[in-house]
Amino acid sequence: MARLRADGVRVLATARTMAAARAVTEAGAEPLYTDVAGIGGWDREAADVEAVFHLGLPRLDPPLRRGAARRRGRPAAAAATALAELAGDRPIVMLSTAFAYGDRRDPAVDDDPSTGVPAIAAAAVAAEEALAPASPRIVRVPWVHGPGGIARDLIVGLRMRRHRLVGPADNLWAMLGADDAAEALVTALSAPPGVYSAAEADIPTQAELVEAICAVPGHRRPDRVPPGLAALSMGGAMSEAIGMSLAVRTGRLADRGWAPRDDWRASITRLAGGSQPRPQG
Repeated sequence: MARLRADGVRVLATARTMAAARAVTEAGAEPLYTDVAGIGGWDREAADVEAVFHLGLPRLDPPLRRGAARRRGRPAAAAATALAELAGDRPIVMLSTAFAYGDRRDPAVDDDPSTGVPAIAAAAVAAEEALAPASPRIVRVPWVHGPGGIARDLIVGLRMRRHRLVGPADNLWAMLGADDAAEALVTALSAPPGVYSAAEADIPTQAELVEAICAVPGHRRPDRVPPGLAALSMGGAMSEAIGMSLAVRTGRLADRGWAPRDDWRASITRLAGGSQPRPQG
C-alpha cells in the first residue's frame, strides 16, 4: 500500500477489524469495512478501480492442524471467486505462497510443477485455482521476514525459550523481506498473466537462520525435536512447514527489473537487536 501511495495511487483496502483499519490508514490507504467474502457490499467503491491485489488469504497461526489448514481451502476459493467476479476484466495480482511448490531441495521457479502441496498451502492453492479463469498474476513468496514475519516470531520464541528446531534442521528456508514482497506484487502488475516466484538468492537452512539469531546476545540456542513431537504443540501443518525444504528462486520478475533489496541476515540482526519481548527472571 505504501509503495502504491508513494506513486500517487489511490488505494482502497478491506479491513475486518478496527486494528486492521488503523493499519490500512497508517499505510496511507482507505479502509473498507468488510472482508473478501463480503465483497458484494462495495461494488460502488470498486467501480473505478484499475487493478485488484488479492492479499486476503486466511491467517495460519499455530497451533495449526493439517485438517484445519486444508479446510481453509473452501472459503479461500469462495472469496477468490467473488473477487474475480468483482474485478471483471481488470488485472488481478495475488500474493501466494512458495509452499505451493512442495518440499524440494532444488529451487522452484515460476511455473515449475508442485512436488506435493503441504497442508499449509492448501488455502493458497485453492484460491489460485479459483482465480485461474480470470488470468491473474500469481506471486509466490517464501518465508517473509520483517516486523511481522517469521523472523520476528522466531526471535520472540527464542527469547522466551519456547522455540525448538524441528527435525534435523538442515532443510532450506528461502527468505524474502516484506518490502521486497510488496515491490514484487507491483512489478507483477505490469507483467503478463502467470505465476511468478520471488526470493533472495541466499537460501539458509532452518538451523542457519536460527544460528544467526542466536549470534545476537539474549537468544539461547534451542534444542531439536522430532516433527511428530513438535506437532503436539504447534500442529501437524505448522510442524510440517517448518521441517520441509522451502527452496525457491526469482524467475521472470528479474527480467522486469525486480530484485530484492533487503537481506535476511541484516534484517534478523536488526530485529534481534531490537525491542522484542525478553524472558522474565
